[in-house]
Amino acid sequence: MNDGMHQGQRSLWDILGTEPTGDERAIKRAYAKQLKTTRPDDDPAAFQQLREAYEYALRHAPMLNAQLLEHERGPQEETVTLETPAAPAELWGVVAQETAPAKISSPVRELWGTVVIDPAEQAASLWHELMTLAQHRNAEAMLPAFMAREELLNLDVHEEFELCALRYCASEGYDLSLRLALFETMGWNEDHAYLARRQPELMHNAMARYRADRSYALFLDNRDQHRGIACLLSQQPPSAYGRQLFDQAFTEEVKGLLQTVRWHHPEMLVYKLDGDLFKRWEHAVHSKRYFKDTALTSIGLGCAFNFMLATIAGVARLPLLQPQWTNLLFCQVVAFALMTMHAFGWPAPLFSLWQLLKKRSINYLPVLHERPELLYLAWIVPFLVVGALYFIPSPDKELRIATASGLCFATLIAGASSRSLLTGRQLLYMVGLTLLSTLIIMGNGTSAMNGNEGMMLSFCALMLTIRAKEGLYAACGGTVAMLPWLRMAWIIGCIGLILELYLHLLPAALLGAALFAWSCIGMLLASCDFSLKAGWPVILAPAIASFILLHQQDAAQIQPLLRLAVVLALAVLYFTVRSIYQSYRMSLSQPGLS
Repeated sequence: MNDGMHQGQRSLWDILGTEPTGDERAIKRAYAKQLKTTRPDDDPAAFQQLREAYEYALRHAPMLNAQLLEHERGPQEETVTLETPAAPAELWGVVAQETAPAKISSPVRELWGTVVIDPAEQAASLWHELMTLAQHRNAEAMLPAFMAREELLNLDVHEEFELCALRYCASEGYDLSLRLALFETMGWNEDHAYLARRQPELMHNAMARYRADRSYALFLDNRDQHRGIACLLSQQPPSAYGRQLFDQAFTEEVKGLLQTVRWHHPEMLVYKLDGDLFKRWEHAVHSKRYFKDTALTSIGLGCAFNFMLATIAGVARLPLLQPQWTNLLFCQVVAFALMTMHAFGWPAPLFSLWQLLKKRSINYLPVLHERPELLYLAWIVPFLVVGALYFIPSPDKELRIATASGLCFATLIAGASSRSLLTGRQLLYMVGLTLLSTLIIMGNGTSAMNGNEGMMLSFCALMLTIRAKEGLYAACGGTVAMLPWLRMAWIIGCIGLILELYLHLLPAALLGAALFAWSCIGMLLASCDFSLKAGWPVILAPAIASFILLHQQDAAQIQPLLRLAVVLALAVLYFTVRSIYQSYRMSLSQPGLS
């Protein structure tokens, strides 16, 4: 044998990973083994080299088989005439150049002849056997051993078998466990580019069904944690969940879930869910604008309107607008209409104008770009000014009407800017707490100040307290390093104003206004928490305020306001001291210097 040919062939067998042979089945088995580690997407150059070596070996298998037979039988048994010119030692650096096909006489063909096997027929038989085994055994445990069978080492049979599996996974009626095992064993879930080029439509359908099943299994695992997923997978119409759709949280959850399915799990929508029912759900949740929380909010807003109307009517001495059932019903209708208009965004031009005004205000005030929450705290300054005006002794009727109207307006702005905090029953709780605190702190107020005016002051003060829990100082852009010093300065000022009640150096009206404003400023510095664990000492504040003001002999109008200011100052003083104590404990728990 020519030495150059021998060197070229030896390099060819190194690529295929087998001994020199003329058996086509052995060559195909060797090529199939190499394909497990040499993929076209991972190393195209190595795959091209392997493919050319494989094709070269197949074309020259008869010639090599004849040479091997001649070498085994010796010169005396030569019955073959070969025309094999010497091949160069290198072909693309590894495999010898292709030579002319060998002329083999019939005796050698008889010796080398094998039984011709149809790959498609053998693959179909193997697939039928696999389907029979999968009915009685676990597919995930059985499939790897089945794929290692000698018949599937034949590349042609393996490709036909893989095509049978692909048709099965792309069609309906498959067994889920078997299909998942096929994807993992064949490696389609990680790399399916080779099949996608040969059978693009089948591969696309199989992968779509695979993703649909994976998505559906993910949703099933989370069904117990999310109400929206359970209702969507139940395949029932929206009318079956009519009561739940009045819950805004549930409706928003379903709305987000439908968008997730539409844009991130479209295969599940096609293969697992009812498309028409899915569209009905989308229409139901997107058209829903009025909820149970909206109804409760409208009730609370109607009560607030009634209190405001009674406040202005009492100051202006308009008997027709005094608290009556008809006035309460009218205020409830107005509140319901306003909440409905807000829910449906009608009239649209008015809402567009409001959004435009908000954008312009942000453009004119660059500080709002960095701290947009300041826009929702703008009501605090008007509230402080209007609240201080109430301490003016014996005001004129016009001033009282203007002050009451301004306080009502500040109350509306405070509630509207905190709508994310006061929705539904929270607003009702807030109104009830305001009424209770007004009765406890200010009494009837018939001799000096109308009780409804006291409710407006108490509502805004409670609203400011809720805002303080969210961190007003940080929202206003304050420096954290200055916060302890500001708190200490506020405590000293608060104690000085409370002692001034005994020194009588300032008029009672001016002292009350200063103490009220100082208390509201203190809410910017302390986190007021009215939870049962943290806020129970505040219950003692009205009794302590009554004891402090026991010797006061001011006018009847100033006495309730002074009591309100003292109660507010005592509550904020407690929360400020508590905040300092918590900061001190936190600094001690941290390593290093405090």
